[in-house]
Amino acid sequence: MIRIPLGRPLAALLVLPAVLLLGGPSPSVGAGGTAGAAAPVPDRAHAYSRTRALEVVERRVIGTSVRGRDIVAYRKGNPAARRTVLVLGQMHGDEKAGTLTAAWIRHRLPVDSDVDLWIVPTMNPDGLAAGTRRNAHGVDLNRNFRTDGWVHTDPASITYGGPRPASEPETRAMARFLRGVRPEQIVSVHQPYGSVGRNDKTPRLVRRLGRELHLPLEHISVGTPDQHVAPTLASWYNAGFPGGAVTVEYTRTPTRRFETAVAGHGILAATLADW
Repeated sequence: MIRIPLGRPLAALLVLPAVLLLGGPSPSVGAGGTAGAAAPVPDRAHAYSRTRALEVVERRVIGTSVRGRDIVAYRKGNPAARRTVLVLGQMHGDEKAGTLTAAWIRHRLPVDSDVDLWIVPTMNPDGLAAGTRRNAHGVDLNRNFRTDGWVHTDPASITYGGPRPASEPETRAMARFLRGVRPEQIVSVHQPYGSVGRNDKTPRLVRRLGRELHLPLEHISVGTPDQHVAPTLASWYNAGFPGGAVTVEYTRTPTRRFETAVAGHGILAATLADW
C-alpha cells in the first residue's frame, strides 16, 4: 500500500460542516469563554474519525437510463476537501467486477480526510440488468462521448457509438456530473484485458495503479483516427478538463478477493484516498 506522508493532516481532527454530515444545523458547542480562554473543544460528533471516514455522506441520483433506472453516485470522505476523486465501477453491463469493487469501497473502506470521494457503481444500469455490454438502445456508452473522434459505425457492432455524439441519457448524465464535480482523478473500471491504460496526464497515478493492482501498463486504443480524441470517457475528460482519467482493465475472471479487497484497497491507495 502507498501510505500518505505523515505531513498530511491525518493526525489532526478535521471538523466537517454539520449540514453535510449530519443533515441539519450545527448544535451549539456551549457557552462562550472569557477573553484569553482556550477555544472550546469540538463536539465528538463533528470530529473526523474512522467512523466518519466510513460513512456515505451523500447519495445523489445523477440521471436516469433509457429504461428509467437511476444512475447513482455515493459520496464519502470530506466534502470540503480540495481534492476530488471518482471511482466508476462499470460502463459496460457485462463487465461486472468493477461493481463489486465499488460496493466494497462504499461499504467497507474509510476515506482520507483530504479527499472528496465519489463512487458511481454503474453508469449503465440497463446493461447491468440485462447482462449486455451496450445500453438499452444498443449503444456502447464508451464510444458515445462528444469528441472530434466520434464516427458513425455499424449499429450491429458491439462498439456502436450511437446515432450521434452524446445521444444517450447515460452519457449526458455522466458528462453533466463530471462537469459539476471536476475530479482531479478518475478511475474507470473495465474488463477483460488485465492492464492499466497509459496516458500523458496522470503517469504517476497510472504507475501506482499498476503497482497496487499488480497489472501491466499498456496503451489502450479504440481505433480513433490519428490526431483525434477518442469518444471514450477517459479520452473526453483528459482532453477537456484539468484532471485526469485512467482506464483500468481487470482480467476476464478475477478472483472475488481481487474484485473486492485487493482492488478496493489498491484503488484508494493509488489515488491517495485511503485512510
